[in-house]
Amino acid sequence: MSGHDVHEILILAIKGLAGGALVVAFALLSEGLTPKRFAGLFSAAPAVALAGLAVVLLDKGAHDAHQNAAGMIAGGAGMVAYAAAAVPLLRRRRASIAAALALSAWFGVAALASMPLLLG
Repeated sequence: MSGHDVHEILILAIKGLAGGALVVAFALLSEGLTPKRFAGLFSAAPAVALAGLAVVLLDKGAHDAHQNAAGMIAGGAGMVAYAAAAVPLLRRRRASIAAALALSAWFGVAALASMPLLLG
C-alpha cells in the first residue's frame, strides 16, 4: 500500500466516524420533535452531508468543499422537483411509472442547477 492509499482509507474512516457521530446527534435532537416521522429526515442526510463537507474542507480546502456544497444544492433542488412531480403523477399513473417520470424531473432539475458548477 502506498502513502496515498493509506491517506484515502484514513479519510474514508474519518468521514464514516464523523457522519455516524452526527447521525446520532441529529437523532437525539429529533427525539424532541413531533411528529416522530421527521426523525429520519433530520438524522441521516444532513448529518452525512455536514460530516462529508467538514472532512473535505479540512483535507482538500475551501474550493473542493464549495464544489461539493454546490453539488449538494443541485441534488436538493432535484429532490424538491421529484417530490413536486411525484404527488400529481401518483394520482394519475401507477406508482412505478410515476416514480420513473418524477425521477426524470429530478435529473433534469439537478442537471440544470449544476450547470454553473460544471461550466465555471
